Amino acid sequence: MVFDAETTARRALADNTNKPGYCQQWCREKAGIGSLYGTAAIAWKNTNDRYPGNRDVPRGAMAFWTGGSHGYGHIAVGLGHGMVRSTDSGGAGRPANVPLAWVEQHWGLPYAGWAWDVNEVTIPHEEPSEMNAADWDKMQKMINDAVKQVWSSQMEVSKSDGSTKKLSHDQVLRETYQKVAKAV
Repeated sequence: MVFDAETTARRALADNTNKPGYCQQWCREKAGIGSLYGTAAIAWKNTNDRYPGNRDVPRGAMAFWTGGSHGYGHIAVGLGHGMVRSTDSGGAGRPANVPLAWVEQHWGLPYAGWAWDVNEVTIPHEEPSEMNAADWDKMQKMINDAVKQVWSSQMEVSKSDGSTKKLSHDQVLRETYQKVAKAV
């Protein structure tokens, strides 16, 4: 039985032991997924719903690293908020909650990205239905950066009466925000 993302994360958090060197097996078992690929590196190459390089690993998704002395890579269960549950990170045979960068910093493995599937089986998950505060902050930064690329000091803006006026990009953003806020 394949478990959903939340159940996968909870199962990973509840398990305090692992067979050293068997991260792929441990992670897929937390998700209720059968065997197919023998290493995390091969599993990463065969993911279908992947996010290369993305460091915002959702809770219950799988985070992947490549490399290692035998090229097997590593896999860990995402806990959200920049954390993963990683086998052997608490010592041989002991999983621990660690920051995503821990594997790179301690084991020297390059981060590959995260995926909603492992062994070509999707971990059921809910897509966020609304933007959260962090999403709004990211969008505002993207808009600000884009606007600054379009004009550097002032822009001529057409008014509803047909006249024009020159505004700075901050003024345009402020007025646009006020109009959108009133519409909502």
